[in-house]
Amino acid sequence: MFKTIGKIGAFVYCAAIVAVSVIFTIRDANRNLKHEAVIEAGTGIRIQDFFESCPSDARFVTDVSNIDTTEPAVYKLKVFYDEAFEKEVVLRIEDHTAPKGIALPQSLYTTWKAPEAADCVGYLYDLSGIGKIEFEEEPVFKEGGDYDVPVLVTDVYGNTAKIDVPFNVIDDRKAPVLTGVKDLEFSMDDEDPDFFDGVEASDDYDEDPVILIDDTKVDYENPGTYVVKYMAIDKAGNSTYRQAELKLTKTTKSASQTTAAANGSGDVSGGGSGGSGGTSAGTKEKAQQLARKVLSGLWGKDDVATARNIFNWVHSHIYYAHVPGRPSYAKAAYRGFSKRSGDCYVYYACSKMLLDLAGIPNMMVKRYPVSGSNHYWNLVKLNGQWYHCDSTVFKHRRTIYFMCTDKQINDKYHHFNGKLYPARAGGSTDFKPTDTPTPIPTETSTPTPAPEISPTGNQPSPTPEITNDPTITAGPTSGTTVSPTPVVTTTDTPSPDTPSPTPVTTTTADPTNTPVPAATNTNTPVPTKPTEPTEPKPEPTKPKPDPTKPVENTDTNNGD
Repeated sequence: MFKTIGKIGAFVYCAAIVAVSVIFTIRDANRNLKHEAVIEAGTGIRIQDFFESCPSDARFVTDVSNIDTTEPAVYKLKVFYDEAFEKEVVLRIEDHTAPKGIALPQSLYTTWKAPEAADCVGYLYDLSGIGKIEFEEEPVFKEGGDYDVPVLVTDVYGNTAKIDVPFNVIDDRKAPVLTGVKDLEFSMDDEDPDFFDGVEASDDYDEDPVILIDDTKVDYENPGTYVVKYMAIDKAGNSTYRQAELKLTKTTKSASQTTAAANGSGDVSGGGSGGSGGTSAGTKEKAQQLARKVLSGLWGKDDVATARNIFNWVHSHIYYAHVPGRPSYAKAAYRGFSKRSGDCYVYYACSKMLLDLAGIPNMMVKRYPVSGSNHYWNLVKLNGQWYHCDSTVFKHRRTIYFMCTDKQINDKYHHFNGKLYPARAGGSTDFKPTDTPTPIPTETSTPTPAPEISPTGNQPSPTPEITNDPTITAGPTSGTTVSPTPVVTTTDTPSPDTPSPTPVTTTTADPTNTPVPAATNTNTPVPTKPTEPTEPKPEPTKPKPDPTKPVENTDTNNGD
């Protein structure tokens, strides 16, 4: 009997030793396991991250090969270890890395408003998307000199990078020198008067001051003596005025000229804008002569840079003015180069003539359907593709449409029949204005003239030709190139264009206030809902950005 009791006692003792050993083994195994691991977005998933000391047989039961670690999210996984244990763990993919980018050096005058912060940095990159770009302190320059201006770039998770942008500020208070202004005498029969013959402007900083002329007081239908006003204005806004008298005389054509005109003879060429009548070949030659002089200072390192310089020059050197009638292409171009004023067709004609002389393929685009009045601009072939380019000065928008796709130039001024033109950049072969709402509501449907030149009162300022000015540009310029910024969605609902984990809300609390998906028995996390009535599959939860953190502003459309 005692032997039996002894055997039972020994068995119980051994069982107790085994039980205690198993308890301590389970406790040690649980202590070694990390029930939650955090990795930086963009890095790999490692089994070692879930253990203090990783067992040699540790492995994922869940297939983690489908997890996109570039997207911050939360996943529930299963791991196996120590030959016996299968446990659920939580993987958190978080973004703690600040965006990356480079400074785009700026050059401006003390009289200019500082550019937007977003125009001072480029090549921005962040896995989560850029949330906000702002100056550390809004720059105000009262003196010339070289400055480093900090720009803060923040992603949607609050990670911020500071980029110091070099600013070269010029304090120019001296007006340009205007020479060559003299009294003029033209015949009413002279279709091509040159107001700028011998007129030049020089400046201590601006290599190419703008010269404008105001002939609005001249009645070209009646002979007489009139006053015309010249103005030279530099990029800093300093201006010089001169006045001259224009004597308009009435002359009679010779009999031979009258006979030639009646017989339809003579050297004439057709008009480019659908205008009636022809124009002398001499007009085109004189326009090209003026255009060659302008083009000599506009050559860039390639066609894109040259074209950009051409559209900059036309936009900043010609002011908007209504042109009566429908002049031919040559007359419109000559007016632009000789009088430095005109409507959208003059802007188009001057751009075309300069592009033609530069050997850059281009053609005219005409608004369709016509609403109120016609509008013309250029379709230009650059880098092997056709782009919209429009140098016209629009009311409330001193910017240039350069290298735009159909989508980028889509506003009330630029509807057209795409079937009449070659396929544009972006793959467009057609264009239906009704498919896309007009993004720029304005009260006028046609460009508005620039302010009248007057020795007193408010003076028009030139458009600063800064490399990184906020123009509507869809492509490389003669300056720096800015990479596109990723679009950020700030709600829990993914964008329909971007596949992302489906959010699952639970009451589980965690340091990032991000709900963890409900537990499941499947081995593969699938970021889509199941299509069969099986057990729920684990769906990662994308962390919701802090509402106090900055949100990306992608609206670069300033409106007309």
